[in-house]
Amino acid sequence: MKSKTVKVMPSFYKKMEQLEVEIEDALKSKLMRISSEAVNFSPVDTGSYVTSFSISTGAGRPRGRSSDNKPKGQNEQSMKDLGYDQLVSDINKLDLLNTTSFTFRNGSPHAEAVEHGKNASDGTGKTWAKSNMSGGYKVFAKIRNLHG
Repeated sequence: MKSKTVKVMPSFYKKMEQLEVEIEDALKSKLMRISSEAVNFSPVDTGSYVTSFSISTGAGRPRGRSSDNKPKGQNEQSMKDLGYDQLVSDINKLDLLNTTSFTFRNGSPHAEAVEHGKNASDGTGKTWAKSNMSGGYKVFAKIRNLHG
């Protein structure tokens, strides 16, 4: 029986570690771009929709806020900053190298209405969309078009 010994040099492991860092950085950068675009495409009235985005890797309760009894006309940039900061926090909690899939969602009760327009409701029959968005904001459709 013949055998052959192969020696793996320490430099190989260093290169593999560097490659893992680069992959993790690229994935994190992509998730940050998606997050930034999602909040920038989002409308802001009460801030409930834009602060209801979440990124997760499995089961769990999605972030979701209702606009019921919330003051309208919130500061748009402040609400978008809050929504983005929450997504960054979600991303920073992920084990990017050991995860095979992510779920990006908006758990607000009126997410469908914001996405699709005035004919959408939250399931209670209440129509959430404003008349100026009869076709919806298509936030998720835009993200899909940009990132697949």
